[in-house]
Amino acid sequence: MTGIPRVPPPDNATTPSLRAYLGLYAAGLVERERMIATVASWPFEAEEELDELHTEPTHQDNTMLVVAAARLLGQLTREDVEEIQRRIDRSDQTGGKGRRP
Repeated sequence: MTGIPRVPPPDNATTPSLRAYLGLYAAGLVERERMIATVASWPFEAEEELDELHTEPTHQDNTMLVVAAARLLGQLTREDVEEIQRRIDRSDQTGGKGRRP
Protein backbone atom coordinates (compact mmCIF):
# COMPACT_ATOMS: atom_id res chain seq x y z
CA MET A 1 0.00 0.00 0.00
CA THR A 2 1.46 3.35 -1.01
CA GLY A 3 -0.73 5.56 1.15
CA ILE A 4 -2.07 7.33 -1.93
CA PRO A 5 -5.85 7.54 -1.75
CA ARG A 6 -7.82 5.84 -4.49
CA VAL A 7 -10.38 8.23 -5.87
CA PRO A 8 -13.04 7.02 -8.27
CA PRO A 9 -13.38 8.91 -11.56
CA PRO A 10 -15.81 11.80 -11.33
CA ASP A 11 -19.48 11.24 -11.97
CA ASN A 12 -20.87 13.83 -14.38
CA ALA A 13 -24.03 14.16 -12.30
CA THR A 14 -22.27 15.04 -9.05
CA THR A 15 -18.86 16.47 -9.93
CA PRO A 16 -18.14 19.91 -11.36
CA SER A 17 -16.24 20.27 -14.59
CA LEU A 18 -12.48 19.87 -14.48
CA ARG A 19 -12.06 23.63 -14.89
CA ALA A 20 -14.45 24.28 -11.98
CA TYR A 21 -12.82 21.59 -9.83
CA LEU A 22 -9.39 23.17 -10.31
CA GLY A 23 -10.96 26.50 -9.38
CA LEU A 24 -12.19 24.97 -6.12
CA TYR A 25 -8.66 23.77 -5.42
CA ALA A 26 -7.19 27.19 -6.20
CA ALA A 27 -9.70 28.75 -3.79
CA GLY A 28 -8.51 26.39 -1.03
CA LEU A 29 -11.70 24.32 -0.90
CA VAL A 30 -10.03 21.03 -1.90
CA GLU A 31 -6.92 19.56 -0.27
CA ARG A 32 -3.86 19.10 -2.52
CA GLU A 33 -3.63 15.30 -2.17
CA ARG A 34 -7.30 14.86 -2.98
CA MET A 35 -7.04 17.20 -5.99
CA ILE A 36 -4.03 15.33 -7.38
CA ALA A 37 -5.68 11.92 -6.91
CA THR A 38 -8.93 13.15 -8.48
CA VAL A 39 -7.34 14.88 -11.47
CA ALA A 40 -5.00 11.93 -12.11
CA SER A 41 -8.06 9.64 -12.33
CA TRP A 42 -10.15 12.10 -14.37
CA PRO A 43 -11.67 10.64 -17.57
CA PHE A 44 -9.75 12.88 -19.97
CA GLU A 45 -10.97 13.20 -23.53
CA ALA A 46 -8.78 13.45 -26.60
CA GLU A 47 -8.07 17.04 -27.44
CA GLU A 48 -9.83 18.45 -30.45
CA GLU A 49 -7.81 19.53 -33.42
CA LEU A 50 -7.55 23.27 -33.74
CA ASP A 51 -9.35 24.77 -36.72
CA GLU A 52 -8.05 28.23 -37.58
CA LEU A 53 -11.35 29.09 -39.29
CA HIS A 54 -13.30 28.31 -36.12
CA THR A 55 -12.34 31.12 -33.75
CA GLU A 56 -14.97 30.57 -31.05
CA PRO A 57 -14.08 28.27 -28.13
CA THR A 58 -15.67 24.84 -28.17
CA HIS A 59 -15.75 24.70 -24.36
CA GLN A 60 -14.18 21.27 -24.28
CA ASP A 61 -13.43 20.90 -20.60
CA ASN A 62 -12.05 17.43 -19.93
CA THR A 63 -8.63 17.68 -21.57
CA MET A 64 -5.07 18.14 -20.40
CA LEU A 65 -5.24 21.61 -21.94
CA VAL A 66 -7.41 22.60 -18.96
CA VAL A 67 -4.67 21.40 -16.61
CA ALA A 68 -2.06 23.33 -18.61
CA ALA A 69 -4.21 26.46 -18.50
CA ALA A 70 -4.63 26.10 -14.73
CA ARG A 71 -0.84 25.97 -14.44
CA LEU A 72 -0.47 29.13 -16.52
CA LEU A 73 -3.11 30.89 -14.43
CA GLY A 74 -1.29 29.97 -11.22
CA GLN A 75 -4.03 27.63 -9.99
CA LEU A 76 -1.59 24.68 -10.04
CA THR A 77 2.12 24.57 -9.34
CA ARG A 78 4.68 22.87 -11.55
CA GLU A 79 4.99 20.22 -8.85
CA ASP A 80 1.21 19.64 -8.89
CA VAL A 81 1.24 19.05 -12.66
CA GLU A 82 4.30 16.80 -12.46
CA GLU A 83 2.67 14.67 -9.75
CA ILE A 84 -0.59 14.42 -11.72
CA GLN A 85 1.33 13.33 -14.83
CA ARG A 86 3.39 10.82 -12.82
CA ARG A 87 0.23 9.21 -11.46
CA ILE A 88 -1.43 9.15 -14.88
CA ASP A 89 1.66 7.48 -16.36
CA ARG A 90 1.77 4.95 -13.51
CA SER A 91 -1.93 4.21 -13.98
CA ASP A 92 -1.43 3.73 -17.73
CA GLN A 93 1.41 1.29 -17.07
CA THR A 94 -0.67 -0.76 -14.66
CA GLY A 95 -3.73 -0.82 -16.89
CA GLY A 96 -5.67 1.68 -14.84
CA LYS A 97 -8.35 3.92 -16.20
CA GLY A 98 -8.00 7.65 -16.63
CA ARG A 99 -8.36 8.48 -20.29
CA ARG A 100 -11.20 8.02 -22.69
CA PRO A 101 -10.34 6.50 -26.08
